[in-house]
Amino acid sequence: METFLLIVSILAIGFGIYWYFIHVPNYAGYISVNGEHLRKYSKPEELFALTQSPIDDIWIVDTREEEYFLMGHIPTARNYPYDEIENLYSEIPLGTKLILYCDLTLKTQTVINFLEEKGHSQMLNWGKYKRWTYPEKVEESISF
Repeated sequence: METFLLIVSILAIGFGIYWYFIHVPNYAGYISVNGEHLRKYSKPEELFALTQSPIDDIWIVDTREEEYFLMGHIPTARNYPYDEIENLYSEIPLGTKLILYCDLTLKTQTVINFLEEKGHSQMLNWGKYKRWTYPEKVEESISF
């Protein structure tokens, strides 16, 4: 009986892992209702060009936790962690165009959905940070 339960447990865990990594939706490229003009930045080379010549009303937003942000992020990106967005969203002016990314597109999409409820309408889900193949910015310390 114990062997049977062990085998069933291993199969259940294996299936859960398979389901998570294979069937989690990829929201990369999602554009909010008024964000069509941000579509061009979905290409890494266009986002790189934006980091070289930033535009004041376009923010690149990293929604990963601060420690991951400090280990490396897209230059000019601002860190608004997924799990802190409810406390920080008021710092993002309405009308600002937002290009958001994280390590999972699902987390970024959750932030986008929340910001849409708060009145933001010009956003792009850029996708996963690992798409960034250009030089990254690394911070030296964590601020408390």
